[in-house]
Amino acid sequence: MHFLMILLVNSAPVDTMRLTLWEAIDHALRHNPEVRQYEIAYAKAAVQTGQARSALYPSVTATGAYVYMTDIAVIQFDSIPIPMGRNENWNFKLSLQQVIFAWGKIHNAYRISDLNREIAALALMRKQQEVRYAVSEAFYGLLVMERMVQLSRESQDQLRRHEMSVEKRYKAGLVPQFDLMRARVQVSNLKPLVIQAENGHRLAREGFKMLLGLDLHAEVYLEGDLPLDEHEFDLAALTEYAHQNRIEIMNLKKALKIVDLGQQIAGRSNLPTLFAGATYDYTKPFGFGGNEWGSNIIFNLGFQWSLFSGYGNYYKYKEATLQAKEAGLAYDNLEKAIALEVKQAFLNYRAAYESVIAARENIGQAEEVFRLIDTRYKSGLATNLEFMDVQLAAMQAQTNYLSALKDYYTAVAAINKAIGKEK
Repeated sequence: MHFLMILLVNSAPVDTMRLTLWEAIDHALRHNPEVRQYEIAYAKAAVQTGQARSALYPSVTATGAYVYMTDIAVIQFDSIPIPMGRNENWNFKLSLQQVIFAWGKIHNAYRISDLNREIAALALMRKQQEVRYAVSEAFYGLLVMERMVQLSRESQDQLRRHEMSVEKRYKAGLVPQFDLMRARVQVSNLKPLVIQAENGHRLAREGFKMLLGLDLHAEVYLEGDLPLDEHEFDLAALTEYAHQNRIEIMNLKKALKIVDLGQQIAGRSNLPTLFAGATYDYTKPFGFGGNEWGSNIIFNLGFQWSLFSGYGNYYKYKEATLQAKEAGLAYDNLEKAIALEVKQAFLNYRAAYESVIAARENIGQAEEVFRLIDTRYKSGLATNLEFMDVQLAAMQAQTNYLSALKDYYTAVAAINKAIGKEK
């Protein structure tokens, strides 16, 4: 029975997914754990906005009570006993209370809460942007690593075929034993590189699954190619776009508004608050000496005024003033930091693109040299050492190209992230 359970578990079907770049991004936006956390944070901010809005509406409360008294006080009036109440007493009350005028303090508190909700919405949008960039970078990086694994395996097979060729030539007495030993060593030296490429690719796939919120046992196949497009980026235009569209700047502007509203609230905290209310009272017994139901409506108008709070309100206002200055400095620093981030991403892109072009040209030259040396070696016109040196150079040229290509896609994603571009 135990063996049967193990067999059933091992034979359980594994989810298989084939994803394009946009399908991967869409899946990540719906299942990434960090995105879902930001969605919850936004939902909480929306609830808190509703709580703040409730202060603008009147509060209505209803109370009721039943009181039974065993002993009733009795007074004598002209020898006539008069009970001071009844054994059974009923009371139902409905009260309404509404702040009439508070110098905008309640409304400003609601505006602050609503701005916090907008900040949470923009923070969610920024996290979605970051996940979009991360998925794009990981998607192309994984495609590049797949090519690297394929390249390392092809190079290994190529060296094995060369080893077999050298072995045949050695047995025929055409090359010394040293050439055969060197060919075998070269094959052995490549094995760790193949294993390293395969392990790196495996770990990258696991990270990609986590980014998309997938089960680590799911099988994922990527569908896409590795296009190389030269983007017409202008540093000044990129910087201006970033200053207009980066969500961090938008949120800091809203934070400046919150600080200003908080300063207004603190400045008006010593002013009186005017409120009004009404109470409907339905009781039994109603009046003195009766035993009938009766009702009454009471209207009230009042104010609440904090005359002295130990200078607490004064220091709250001073604190709000300092917060306004602090937010202004933070805004200036953020603009400078974003400009620097955009410039760095721009320079990295230019360097990465030039590296890809140079590496691609080098591949063509390396492949041509290898084709020539392979022909010369088979004709006995080149040595084994020359063949392996050229083969290693050709492999290195391919590796350099793939590494440059990975840096290129990373640089493009970094530019989009730096300027806050959606797609």
